[in-house]
Amino acid sequence: MQDAKPLIVITGASRGIGAALAQIYAETGRDVLAIARQPASDGDERIRRFAADLTRPEEVARSIAHIRSLGRPVDLLINNAGVQYAMDFTGNSGKEPANADLIAAEIALNLTAPLLLVQGLAPLMARPGGTIVNVTSLVSRHPKPSAPVYSATKAGLYSFTESLRAQFAGSGINIIEAVPPLVDTDMTLGRGRNKLSARQMAQAIRDGVKRGDRVVAPGLSRRVLFLNRLVPSVVARILARN
Repeated sequence: MQDAKPLIVITGASRGIGAALAQIYAETGRDVLAIARQPASDGDERIRRFAADLTRPEEVARSIAHIRSLGRPVDLLINNAGVQYAMDFTGNSGKEPANADLIAAEIALNLTAPLLLVQGLAPLMARPGGTIVNVTSLVSRHPKPSAPVYSATKAGLYSFTESLRAQFAGSGINIIEAVPPLVDTDMTLGRGRNKLSARQMAQAIRDGVKRGDRVVAPGLSRRVLFLNRLVPSVVARILARN
């Protein structure tokens, strides 16, 4: 395996940040495996596509088995796939009520899938130099009331990332948290201004991987995280309004 060309694995790679990451790494001649429920049909033959619904544990297991079958070390795993649903748990607000199926799907994709992928692919990670990137959110620090499950899953992924960093210390594997600001993707359609493009966020992640950063937080995210260390109550109010 050590003589084989390392592989980059990216989830949620059919659009948005994931698609931009796949393109950026493919442009540099890296071997990219892009996992998505519905793989992009952009005709880019430089990118390997693998169709899998990561809300289903058996599909995560199938993805891991496929990657192992390639007999390649994994140089970089980017857990980017995510979904956000607005849900109301009070039952009397007139907003979309909490739905058991959506709750399960959101937890599975945003939190369970990254845990299982790390567990399944860590033995394949190149050492030294392998990197795991978990894409969280600013709401991992303070919840967004209109998206309580999303906020909870991102808080869980942030905590998992911190735990991984401690467990893998000295192993030669770098653990990175990527914290996007508002990025111009389908998830943020109709919300906010002055968004980063998906490619700008992807470039920030690529550059952070090169530097071996602990946290990649470009633009507004960096300022919010800094402010959160000083006056967390202020940041909590800001995120609650958005």
